[in-house]
Formats: sequence, structure tokens, C-alpha cells
Amino acid sequence: MKDPAAVRRIAKKSLFEGLDRVCEGAIIVDREARIIWISDKYAARLKLASPGVAIGRVVEDVIPNSLMREVVRTGEPIMLDIMQFGDASFVVMRVPIKDERGRVIGAAGFMLYDRLQNLQPLVSKFQRLESELADIQKSLAEERRVKYTFSSFIGSSPAAMDAKRHARRAAQVDTTVLLLGETGTGKEVLAQAIHSASPRAHGPFIGINVAAIPDPVLESEFFGTSKREGKFMLAHGGTLFLDEIGDMPLAAQAKLLRVLQEKEVEPLGSSRVAKVDVRVVAASSVDLRQMVSMGRFRSDLYYRLSVLPIELPPLRERIGDLELLCDHMLEEIAQRVGRPQREITPTALAVLSAH
Repeated sequence: MKDPAAVRRIAKKSLFEGLDRVCEGAIIVDREARIIWISDKYAARLKLASPGVAIGRVVEDVIPNSLMREVVRTGEPIMLDIMQFGDASFVVMRVPIKDERGRVIGAAGFMLYDRLQNLQPLVSKFQRLESELADIQKSLAEERRVKYTFSSFIGSSPAAMDAKRHARRAAQVDTTVLLLGETGTGKEVLAQAIHSASPRAHGPFIGINVAAIPDPVLESEFFGTSKREGKFMLAHGGTLFLDEIGDMPLAAQAKLLRVLQEKEVEPLGSSRVAKVDVRVVAASSVDLRQMVSMGRFRSDLYYRLSVLPIELPPLRERIGDLELLCDHMLEEIAQRVGRPQREITPTALAVLSAH
């Protein structure tokens, strides 16, 4: 039996020469990503006068979108990749070259095919996955698009107009907003309206009801994990609506405050910190000031959230809007069931007004 080291040397030489024969081109770079060898076929593909023209040049000067430097830097191979060069597409493989100590001293690249038909099953699967991803992204974008604008906040009473006026002003400044009002006063409608009228309108609108999420998973929902993005990252570049913020546990409140101050998120189970650009609109149906006095809500978080507080009046304080709201709801019902719109009678309106 031959010396194992000799066998390895022969195998490496044979493998390299075999790949060079069957592939459409090959290249070798040193640890500075400078070309030290290029095959005749590869030089011809790149329309070089001769292989010698490329020797000594950094690889990006000859192949602008090359990833050979990345292989040298990381010491990790890129086994299959589709590389664009002009109008042509090539399937390439890149592997690091290491010395006896395991140190990276360069990298070798091979152009395996010049026709993607040879990898048609792989390309077809890639195209199918790419199409499915595009459909999912489109569906998510639809879900994150707001449904409401200021015209959706029905009412012309002084109380309703005052709330809407404050909200319009809030839309123009990129700071936190706190919407205060009883359940059913239209806090989410106004939150979406603020987003749609703001410079962030083209970004995502992510809403989350704090009261509906169990405490053990609340932090992972907000801040994400090492494997999954949280609501803050999903809302990057847009608006995050935190409904019923008063139900947030104190531990999560501390982390939320840090995100608002530092503009960065540290996912659970991860050591990395990610910068986030998010405008927060919070809402509460309970008196947060009273919760602060009871020690159930952090005072520093309250003041951070209530930079622009907006009070939403209950319907009993805007009875003049009742008929408009009834007409709007009857119109929605008619459209949903496909029948003519019905009208509310004066007697029914009087009964509702007295409720």
C-alpha cells in the first residue's frame, strides 16, 4: 500500500485535473483574492486576450460579482451557485484551499455548466420556491396594509372632530402616540388612520393585542427569538400598534422601554442586537396614570408612550354621531349580505340614544 500522504496528493491532483477537464472553466486565487491561475476556457468565456492578462489582478477586476473573496475570508465552500455574467448564467462551485495546518491560502472556482438545462430539475424547483415566496410576501403585504383612514372614523360632533384633529397632527410627527378610551371608541381605527396619513404609510402596520397574548410567550412575540422575527422587526420601517398596553407584565415593560430608548431589539436566546426603525402607537382602555400610582405600570414607560396622548370620547358623549354611525353600519351590512340598505327609524334611533 502506498504512503497515505502520497495517495492524498495524487487524489487531489487527479480531482482537480478531472474537474478542469469536465467543467467549462476554472480559476485559482491566493489569500488576497488575486488570480494566480485561470484556465484557457474560462479566459475565453470572459473574453480575455489570454489567461496571462488576468494573473496578479484582484478577482473582482476580472469577474465583478465574484464571491471568491468571501470563500477565502470564511474558509467555507459555496458548493452550487448560479452566477450572472452579462446576459449569460453559469452554475459555479467555489472551494477554499488550505495548507497542512488548515490555514486558508486561497480558493478555487469551477464553472460546472454553461447551460442551465443541465440543471433543469434544480432550476425548476428554485423557480417554484421563488414563486411561492413571492405569493406569500404579497399575501403578508396585503395583511399589513391598513384598512382605515381618517374618513373611516365616523363622526362630526365636537368631541369626535377634536380627537380626529389631534390625530391628524400626530400623524405628521414621528413620535409615540397614546390613544386612551373605552372599548369600542375606535382606537384601532384611529391608529391605522395615523399610520396611513404619516410618512410611514408605505411601511408595514403591525397590530398586536397585548391582552390576548399569554405572559410566557409575550416577550418572544414582541422581540422575537433566534429563529423567528418578533413584531418589532416585522414592523421595521412602519408602525407598531400595541393595543391594551396596560395588560403588559412589568418585566416586558422594562424591555419595551429599552427598545423605545435604544431603537434596538435583542431576540430571546440570541446574542445579536438588531436596530429597528418603528413608530409605536399604543392604546389603553384603562387609566394608565392610576395603574402607575398602583405600581402596576412603569412611570418611565408611561411618559415615554404618552408623548402625544389622545382621548377618544365614548359614544354617550357624542350622541350627535349616532345616526351617522348607524347609517355606516347598515351600509356595511347591506354590502356584506348583498341586499338593499335599510334605514333606521326615528323611534329606533331614540331608543339607542337613551341606552
